[in-house]
Amino acid sequence: MNQEGSMMRTEKNQEGSMMQAEENQVMEQSVVTRLLIAGGAIGPLLFVIVLLIEGATRPGYSAWHNYGSSLSLGAQGWMQIANFIVCGLLTLGFAIGLRRVFRTGRSSVWGPILLGVFGVGLIVAGVFVTDPSLGYPPGTHISGPQTLHGTIHGVNAIITFGSLAIACFVMARRFAGDPNWKGWALYSIVTGVLVVMSFIAATVVSALDESGVLPGSPTGRRPAPCAPPAHPRREWSLAGIADGAVTTHWDHRWLGLDRADGNPNPE
Repeated sequence: MNQEGSMMRTEKNQEGSMMQAEENQVMEQSVVTRLLIAGGAIGPLLFVIVLLIEGATRPGYSAWHNYGSSLSLGAQGWMQIANFIVCGLLTLGFAIGLRRVFRTGRSSVWGPILLGVFGVGLIVAGVFVTDPSLGYPPGTHISGPQTLHGTIHGVNAIITFGSLAIACFVMARRFAGDPNWKGWALYSIVTGVLVVMSFIAATVVSALDESGVLPGSPTGRRPAPCAPPAHPRREWSLAGIADGAVTTHWDHRWLGLDRADGNPNPE
């Protein structure tokens, strides 16, 4: 009898230890997920702040003519390169955290994947810097030859902003399936449209600026007016990042981390 009682106590102790280990693992996963989600909210906002400060203090840089990517050039270019990479890593971590939360249901796979592509695209933008253009950095030609890394940077921009826009539409589909989240569905759709329109507008204005059609163009083909031309391309190129910062600013309550299944919109 004593031997049987001892065996039963041993089994209970082992079972209790296993349950405690599982509880600790769940708590650790919850903390990691919250940190990943927080990184996705902080990263894009930090990116915008650094970019605006760099653009305002960098000699020869014009927010009315030059893309934010141009800040990756020159002696201080490492700051913007690091800005791209850090934001990309945090956004990639956010995509992983989002997948840990959205285990099932609409957009549980493609939403995180598309945001992950967006994060990787930011990292690629930091590794493969753009080419000098429109007289920046100072002392360079208005429009120099296209290099391999500059071509990769340009193609990557289409993929990066495209994935962000599509992610907004994909997440809108998930939100639309829950009456409590319908407002976020409309917000996500509007954000996706703004990202697309901003990218197209920036591309068109860039072409017009390089051809000297717009007033105040660095090509010098038309005289500059008294006021700066109303085509702040940096702000347009930032629109996707800024909208992404707001869109990804979903804290653990919105994402349903407090629910047992981690799925605010199960199917």
